[in-house]
Amino acid sequence: MGLSKNYWFKSGTYTMMQRVVAFLFGFGSYFFLVRYYDIDSFGVWTLYVVISSTVEISRSSFVQNAFLKFFNEEGADRTVLFYASLFLNAMSTLAIVVILLVLIPVLKVFWDSHTIGSLILCYCVTSLILIPFTQFNYLEQANHSFKGIFWSSTFRQGAFFILVIVCFLFFRDLPLVFFAAAQTVCAFLGLLVAYIMNKKLLPSTYAFDWAVVKKLYRFGRYILGTGITSNIGKSADQMILGAVSHNMVAIYNSCIRVLNFIEIPTLSVSSIVYPKIAARASEGNAAVGKLYEKSVASILCMILPAAIFIVLFPTFVLTVIAGEKYIIAASTLQVIALGSLFLPFNIQVGCACEVTNKPQVSFYINLIANIINILLNIILIRSFGVIGSALSFLITVAFIFSLGQYYVSKNLEVRLFQIFVQVINNYGQMYQWLMMRLKIRTR
Repeated sequence: MGLSKNYWFKSGTYTMMQRVVAFLFGFGSYFFLVRYYDIDSFGVWTLYVVISSTVEISRSSFVQNAFLKFFNEEGADRTVLFYASLFLNAMSTLAIVVILLVLIPVLKVFWDSHTIGSLILCYCVTSLILIPFTQFNYLEQANHSFKGIFWSSTFRQGAFFILVIVCFLFFRDLPLVFFAAAQTVCAFLGLLVAYIMNKKLLPSTYAFDWAVVKKLYRFGRYILGTGITSNIGKSADQMILGAVSHNMVAIYNSCIRVLNFIEIPTLSVSSIVYPKIAARASEGNAAVGKLYEKSVASILCMILPAAIFIVLFPTFVLTVIAGEKYIIAASTLQVIALGSLFLPFNIQVGCACEVTNKPQVSFYINLIANIINILLNIILIRSFGVIGSALSFLITVAFIFSLGQYYVSKNLEVRLFQIFVQVINNYGQMYQWLMMRLKIRTR
């Protein structure tokens, strides 16, 4: 099955725009909030964001990837798939809400913060709104469209960004819970936009089949496990730092915000490639492996210049991102930037495992890696402080990289050397294109 240039252009444009706009609004909100509150208060907000983002991403991966995979299979009953997916979406969200409510007393003690309980309660309400919101987005993505995803996310995050600016300029000393409640309202606004733009894609009839629910669950359970272990492992450093000091978690989070710059092309290309990898799975593992090589090489070409700049000028980057009071994290940022170069390989390994019906491989790799990551954080934070978390991150992503490359080389005929060759070729083609453009302009 060939890759349509029109698909890559349209989906790539909307997906990259969505990632960029989401990042800009997210970063813009961070830029003002980190200056709105003192370091200790912002550390509590950071812990809340860690919980909400971990839950949202983990739950989404459980429902989304299984739905996309089976939606694109030949002969699939898409109406039954939609309602089975919606059921799992709702049930998993309700289960997570119950778990969060039970954990509130524990987290208040662990992080020595009464405010965190109120923030989590706000997110529980937001989670319920996100059930239909995310389902509309999954349905659109399954139909190889990204326009509604872009606009619903833009309205949701843009409204919050505007509110933060207004409060920063005119309303000082608002409590943290005000902004958590504002996120709930903005999620509802995003839901309205998602419904308006995607209602035409909704099934015209109702059909439900428990067998399909079980089918999606059997596939998605490993992805859910991978998502939970991966995101908890990814956030374990900040969670552990939060138990030591709210200041430490705020300082470390400034480095994670910089890492988000690098994650934009990584996640954008991944979301575009996933439906196509799923479609290519029928052509055999070798075809999946070739697409893996191309996608990783493309991502590396985009993030390598940014990673090098961050390593060379960490103090400048932190001053711009979070302010001078956070430049103490310069060395930590350099370590994280180096670790970010492993992310394209690791994320795409997960995608490849899922579409080749081996989600358990990705799950076990992430489970082992994140156990190691948590243990490293406990040990290294005690010995080195904030930079100990960065060292744990670097060691963990390198470990996942090693196991992942071994698996794809054995099962998908992926050649690591070929990826680097494609990176060089891509840069060569970019150079030739630039030279050609310069010659045309000088004529």
